[in-house]
Amino acid sequence: MNPQALDLIRKYFPENAVDAVAESFDQRQIRLEFCRPRTTKLGDFRAPRGRGSISRITLNCNLNPYQMLITYVHELAHYDVHQQYGRKTQPHGKEWKACYTALLQPYLRSDIFPEDVLAALQHHLQHVKASSTADFNLTKVLKNYDKRDERLVLVDDLPPRARFKAPNGMVFQKGEKMRKNYRCHCESNGRNYFVSGLLEVIQLD
Repeated sequence: MNPQALDLIRKYFPENAVDAVAESFDQRQIRLEFCRPRTTKLGDFRAPRGRGSISRITLNCNLNPYQMLITYVHELAHYDVHQQYGRKTQPHGKEWKACYTALLQPYLRSDIFPEDVLAALQHHLQHVKASSTADFNLTKVLKNYDKRDERLVLVDDLPPRARFKAPNGMVFQKGEKMRKNYRCHCESNGRNYFVSGLLEVIQLD
């Protein structure tokens, strides 16, 4: 790995995972890119297209180090499955789940992940979903390590009936929980909406 690429890994990944990440990268024919934040995904894997091209993994540059590592392993599993099976498997089928779980195991250490993230990850691996963001508990724990405005709070952490301002500027009152979302009353138009418990908002009361 060239020094510039190694510096990027040091910048974005947990310190004690750098050597293992660099080794996993060197063992494969991959181009690794850190890109501007995307709202619909944290990262992606793209198989080679055309003669002479190589696989590419892109990762959002605004992820905290722990989310970055988990997302990298997620996409690395796509690479390995593609290398072994081509397009003959489901994107997040049993082959991918087994590969993702195996690749993540060496990183499940207290010198890499904080204890709360480690516990959430271990539970996550017992019920692997297509995306780490689909795991409510893991996502909530990881958000504790994001760099964000100190005024922001998760809807899930607001007290019952608290008033809050959403990112779009609309004002709501927190209502009852419906699984992972809350039925909230919008003061701006009088309607009720289902709002994710993981939405970052500004508490007004």
